[in-house]
Amino acid sequence: SNMFRDVFNSDVSMKSLPLINLKYMNTNQVEWRLGIEIYKSNEYIKGDTNGENNSTITGKNRFKESQAALYPGIAYHFSPTNILDVYCGVEVPFGWNRLNNISEYSAKNQEQATSTQKNAFFFGLGGFIGLQAFIADLPIAIGFEYGISSRFDLGLKYKMVSTNGSKTQTSYTLDSEQFKHLEVNSYDTYSKLNARKGEIGSQFRLTLSYYFK
Repeated sequence: SNMFRDVFNSDVSMKSLPLINLKYMNTNQVEWRLGIEIYKSNEYIKGDTNGENNSTITGKNRFKESQAALYPGIAYHFSPTNILDVYCGVEVPFGWNRLNNISEYSAKNQEQATSTQKNAFFFGLGGFIGLQAFIADLPIAIGFEYGISSRFDLGLKYKMVSTNGSKTQTSYTLDSEQFKHLEVNSYDTYSKLNARKGEIGSQFRLTLSYYFK
């Protein structure tokens, strides 16, 4: 359900790979599963501009962002038949969000560079119940899952490194979008910072499954 926000958001130019569940039926009632959700973006520009006294300033900007989430889990199906399938299970989601934004400028006898980095990690534990029905005699089933899941996010900060010639300065700022209930300013800088959060909530999924024999 959380991917629907980006599907209908015109400001998001690159959509994430929808949650795909790979399932393996160990027996008629035990199912092992692995959910996968991936997003990646890469932007790069380089060019020359004219500075003072007809000098040339060369600039490079690179932006990389990647997100990945894995949902390993196990489910137990109560009925061995394929008419109406009721099951329940648990999953242990985990993943990461990495960002690297680098700007470099060089002119005669002068070089400047700034970098912004983020390395966030999350993990959790969830339980769910599901119901699915098979379409006629086809190996296709449509279903619905509902569950409760916990999530703990670590490393919700940006590391900023600024270099001007031989001088280097390191500071940290908050990922303020992750802290909407606290009075924080994304422009505040820290010499040392620890930022994390946890939450428990419900989730639902509409499923479309194809089973290989």
